[in-house]
Amino acid sequence: MPIPTMDKACLAPPGHVRFLDNRREVPGKRKIFPVVVTAKRFEAIMGRSRMDKKHAAAAQKEEDERYMKYLQEGSDWLCKHFTNVGAQSLDEEKQAKLDQELREGEIRAKQVKMEDDLNRKKRIIRANRILEDLKAGQRALHHAVVESQVVHERQYNEAVNREIAEDARREIARQDAICPETLIPFSTITEEEVKAEEAARAIRVREEFLKDLAERRERKLAQEEQELCDTLIERAQYQCLYEKEKKEQAERKAKKREFCRRAYRDALKEKARIREYERIREQINDRVICVDVTRRRNLDKRYNVEYKKAIAAKIKERAKVAQELGEMMRENECREKAYQTELVDRYQAEVEMDEGRRQCEKDELARQRRAYEREDRLQAEARRQREAQIHRFEVAERFKNMETNRRFYASEKRKRDQATANLRKVLFGQRDEFLARRMAEKMRVSSCQADPYIKDDVIFFDDAAKAVVEAYEEGKIMYPMAKAAEIYRRQNQIGHVPEGRMVGRSKLRDYCWPGYHSKADLAYKNYEAREQCRQELDTERQKILDNCITITKLASKERPYQKCEMECPQKCFQYRGMPAIQSMDSFDSPSNFMCEEEPVTQGGPCPANIEVMTSCDEKEAQTRPKNFNNPPPVCVARVPSVQSADQKTLSRLASEYKPPPEPDCKDAKQKAPLRKRVWR
Repeated sequence: MPIPTMDKACLAPPGHVRFLDNRREVPGKRKIFPVVVTAKRFEAIMGRSRMDKKHAAAAQKEEDERYMKYLQEGSDWLCKHFTNVGAQSLDEEKQAKLDQELREGEIRAKQVKMEDDLNRKKRIIRANRILEDLKAGQRALHHAVVESQVVHERQYNEAVNREIAEDARREIARQDAICPETLIPFSTITEEEVKAEEAARAIRVREEFLKDLAERRERKLAQEEQELCDTLIERAQYQCLYEKEKKEQAERKAKKREFCRRAYRDALKEKARIREYERIREQINDRVICVDVTRRRNLDKRYNVEYKKAIAAKIKERAKVAQELGEMMRENECREKAYQTELVDRYQAEVEMDEGRRQCEKDELARQRRAYEREDRLQAEARRQREAQIHRFEVAERFKNMETNRRFYASEKRKRDQATANLRKVLFGQRDEFLARRMAEKMRVSSCQADPYIKDDVIFFDDAAKAVVEAYEEGKIMYPMAKAAEIYRRQNQIGHVPEGRMVGRSKLRDYCWPGYHSKADLAYKNYEAREQCRQELDTERQKILDNCITITKLASKERPYQKCEMECPQKCFQYRGMPAIQSMDSFDSPSNFMCEEEPVTQGGPCPANIEVMTSCDEKEAQTRPKNFNNPPPVCVARVPSVQSADQKTLSRLASEYKPPPEPDCKDAKQKAPLRKRVWR
């Protein structure tokens, strides 16, 4: 028989119904079961019966309407006291504020764009300046400026060192003047005594040296013997240590073997003990299992006996209860018949009472319904009026929004029209600018054939003039900058460009052919552009000339020109590998050969080489390109036949020749890149 469990809630009878009379089996009464609800649900049922939510919503709505009316009256009362406020509405103020913000935003955007354009132009100018500085002329000028700075610093350091040396020399001279040198004899010993003393000192030194040498040899032998003895002792010590360590190692090995042997025996004992423990535990478990099986068997046997006894007792009790129940049922049937008769009578009375009470409740409910319908009609009327007012407000708001939208669309249309006009103006301006630029390009290509390198030349000579002026003001040397400017001038043939002629407008006109006016206007503009281009070129060339004059003047102040006293005409009476010709009676120069004369140093001999060049025309000499690889021919005055001229006449002609005060291009060691110059 299974043991009954007490953890099932369905088996326990409810505790709140055992004391109720209607649950008891009373003869002649029905079983009435109660309905159990929570307090919250009961309150909800009662609230729905009284329509509490509807009444609360109506009261809240009425309160909101009263509060809005109060606010409207207060607003009207306040607006009456502010008479100086314009008729501008809140939407118009917002629109005006929005327009003002848009205008300020456009102004800020224009300012930002102008600043960006300015910064972009500055960056372009800086980049162009960097590219300009990377050119050969600018790099040569920068090298000249650095060289001038280095020379200035070197001269300053040399001057400081000279001043320091002069101060030291003056100090030494002053010390010498204060304390002059005098010869003071050390003693009265003669030279023979000194020599004898030196010989004796040498003998003593030799003896001491030999003695020291013998002592060192003895010390070395003793040291070797000591080292040998120490080596033998150390070897014996190491041998003893080795034997001792070997013995200790053997002892350690024996101890280790003994330890392992004992550990093995202990392990065997431990395993035997564990096996014995396992055997005892198995026996105990077997005994426990046997006892448990015996206990279970005895308990089951006892349970079966008790269960059979309980079943027999329950059967006897049920038979007894069935007998008592049969007698009770017969008594109950008699009692039930009497109770049914009583219930029918009571039911008839209760039905009559319920009919009267139901009629009263119907009358009361009808009265309440009519009151509710009247209240609903009043609320519907109020709601209709409120909806009509809201509709009127919405219509007014819609009209106001339509007016606002119309103004907004008008403002947007004005903005679009303004933007379109601005864009049209910009596009027309760009078109006009493009046409003007194309016209200027046509005129520049067709008529204004300017020098493409004139801007670079102007920038270079401006920088060179500034560098020379700064060097002159700071006391630095100006020769490197002047030399770089002269090399740049000679390499790029500045100053050899023929002067442009003034351009005049043609007076020939032809009124018969179509398109005369446009062609005539174009020709007139072409004339004007060509004249303007010529004037600009003249201005830039004049600026270059002024800078060249400034550089030359300042450089001449630093190194004034000195006239060379020539001993003989340069390169005229010498030949490579042969001495100078003393007699020139048999020398006759052809009429088509000229000699080049160049300035020589003061008091120097004539060069050992000779260069005989063909005479050239001045115009051809000006128009031929110059460079260092192809030296230009120098046009000099024709010298009469030296067959009829003596040495005095040649010297006079050589002394009358004045070379130009220009730095010699042979000083330039670097070869500058050539560039093609177009003459217009």
